[in-house]
Amino acid sequence: MSSLPGIGIYGTCQAVYALVPALKDKGFRVEAIWGRRKLDVEQAASSLNIPFYTSKIDDVVLRKDVDLIIIFTPPNLHAQISVKALRIGKHVVCDRPGGLTQTESLRMVRAAAYYPTLLAMLAYSLRFLPNMSLLKKMIKENYIGEVTLCDIRIMCGSMLDENYSWLCDSTMGGGALSLLGSNIIDLLSYLGFGRALRVHANLRTLLPSTDNIGGIRRVTSDDLSILQLQLVGGTLVTVLINTNLSGFHQEVVVCGTEGHLVAQGGDLRGRKSRDHREEVLFIDVEDLNTSDNFSSLLPRIHMKGLLRMVNFLKDKFSSQQPDPSHQPALFDQGLYVQSVIEALRKSSETRQWIKVVTNEEDGFDSGESSWSSYT
Repeated sequence: MSSLPGIGIYGTCQAVYALVPALKDKGFRVEAIWGRRKLDVEQAASSLNIPFYTSKIDDVVLRKDVDLIIIFTPPNLHAQISVKALRIGKHVVCDRPGGLTQTESLRMVRAAAYYPTLLAMLAYSLRFLPNMSLLKKMIKENYIGEVTLCDIRIMCGSMLDENYSWLCDSTMGGGALSLLGSNIIDLLSYLGFGRALRVHANLRTLLPSTDNIGGIRRVTSDDLSILQLQLVGGTLVTVLINTNLSGFHQEVVVCGTEGHLVAQGGDLRGRKSRDHREEVLFIDVEDLNTSDNFSSLLPRIHMKGLLRMVNFLKDKFSSQQPDPSHQPALFDQGLYVQSVIEALRKSSETRQWIKVVTNEEDGFDSGESSWSSYT
């Protein structure tokens, strides 16, 4: 266990309260925690039994007993902390979406490339779920033939805090597209569908005010996202994210020339065209030893993915062979996701199909040529 790196945590959100006990259970030493507000970080340190806490960013990243930085802050701090940590020689795990813009994401990519021996990954939790790993395997084994359509629906409660915060502002990383859609864009890559060529979106803020948020400050982050993505292989992806309901329901339907697969929550079922009924392929029976109070910001399915990510980190740093199905999203994947998000936002503004352009170091698009608009 002594070979595992000491950890410095940035953030005091709900995910941190669930991750820290899991990290300690696997033998990691959580040495320090940072929070923007002193009262919040002091409370988190006391509750999670973390010996050092601070509201100064440098105080954690410069500690000699910290070799792995885990970032669960508002997105406007992702690039700043990640780049600083990598330049000092620390491993980094950063929450999604990895910055606010492609410019910030590119800074993270360049910092990671400068120290290729360091782990620099994004905490895209859906990648680590067993049903998603099996879904990927069955698609690769042609269970449904050639993939023609992927239809994804997420129905959940509001993602806003009780009072005004960055979650209310789309330019600060708030909204359904940034917080939930980014996970979906990454999942499409993980499943092997290829990158998006062009996209179309309708982003709406159905509730610009709440009981506690109103007046001068209005909610501008989207609570309804209707997305279409045309992928490089010809597959069409449709996504509906509605955060005006309650609970959390996620369904991923993949249709092919020979059948379909449905990942609902943590389960997976499928049917070949020649069969008369669906077969159950995987049932999620895992129970979490954590609070039942899961919000839309941290639904149970994502929490399970994050806890499985901890298993990956333990295997990674203890020289064990990680589960081959656990493929982390590196910072270059975050740059791609950010490019799709920017294209979707532009599409919603212009009401046109928009080409996805990923700004790499040479400034050119790395993908295939596509139309700037599609009608």
